[in-house]
Amino acid sequence: MTHAATSIELVRHAKAQSRDRWWGKPDRDRPLTKSGRAQSKSLAVDLSIHPISRILTSPFTRCVQTVEPLADRLGMDIELAEALGEAPSVPVLDAGDTWVASAWLGGRALALLDQLVADNAGDHVVMCSHGDIVPSLMAALAGRDGIDVDDVHLKKGARFQLQFKAAKCVAVEGVPAP
Repeated sequence: MTHAATSIELVRHAKAQSRDRWWGKPDRDRPLTKSGRAQSKSLAVDLSIHPISRILTSPFTRCVQTVEPLADRLGMDIELAEALGEAPSVPVLDAGDTWVASAWLGGRALALLDQLVADNAGDHVVMCSHGDIVPSLMAALAGRDGIDVDDVHLKKGARFQLQFKAAKCVAVEGVPAP
């Protein structure tokens, strides 16, 4: 029995207000800039050419705003996923080494991705996350599945198109920001 490929669009949120200009306010609430809103509208056009079964995002405002135009265009709900969000602290420490936090963030995002692939076989799913989680997740996929990816960093609004056969990522393509 052959399984249809499952496609995941892993999007880094569009351009947001700078942390410096948002100082003293909750980072979870930091919104997109005018150019970020334009990116999100272009992204909606680009992504809506394929049938999409689910849209998941970090609950942070900038991520939700990145996928809102797509959800509106398709008449779909947005699912909030903490596993795609940044964490102010992580439950494991190693003398403050940042790689431990990165591994934890990537690990919980990978668990969510694996569940999505299992639950949505043959579908096309959009996930939106942050500039620290996307590289951690991509590095975990490269290590686990042996995908060929030279650079796991994305500019804001860019994405990775991931193809899965059963539970294994078999192809990745970077798509520049609109």
